Amino acid sequence: KEERNGVNDIEDKTLSFHSINESYPDVTKLYSDPDIYLVPNFLSSDQCDRIINKSSPHLMPCLVKSESSGDVVMDDKIRTSTNTNIPRKEVPTLTKKIIDLMNCSEEQLEMYQVLKYDRGQEFKPHTDGFEGPVTACGFFQSGRIATLFCYLNDVEEGGKTVFNKLGIEVTPTQGTAVVHFPMSLDLEEDQ
Repeated sequence: KEERNGVNDIEDKTLSFHSINESYPDVTKLYSDPDIYLVPNFLSSDQCDRIINKSSPHLMPCLVKSESSGDVVMDDKIRTSTNTNIPRKEVPTLTKKIIDLMNCSEEQLEMYQVLKYDRGQEFKPHTDGFEGPVTACGFFQSGRIATLFCYLNDVEEGGKTVFNKLGIEVTPTQGTAVVHFPMSLDLEEDQ
């Protein structure tokens, strides 16, 4: 809502989001506005196991961006998991799959992160976007307009990804990818 010369105008601003290849095998739209997609069997069991084996020796405590200082810090109250990065050149099959699903070029991808959550670990409610353009995570004055993550294993209980404001929970199933859009193409964060 904007006020000019004492008159209130309602700004009708429709946000545009990145679009994926909806004809990709087994892709299912879980939710619309904002769009959330599931892709069962995006990775095979063997591919998941190889990523786990490749990343396990390199896991470190996760870092977050401090809201007060803007610095990257370890904050065990917000994010208690561990992670590591895998260069795209080390997983060319994964890179091709992501490019095919996400309708993008390799240059638009950020570095791949592998996260591990042990029992009781969490990442408190958050969005995956940033406020405006940033230079981080492989971005140069850009932002994360789409998030794709894939569960590398099944869990007996817990481990769900929760989209709090939508009331949606996704249960981890090995190889299943989830796609959502934390920022518009104009780099406005979607809450």
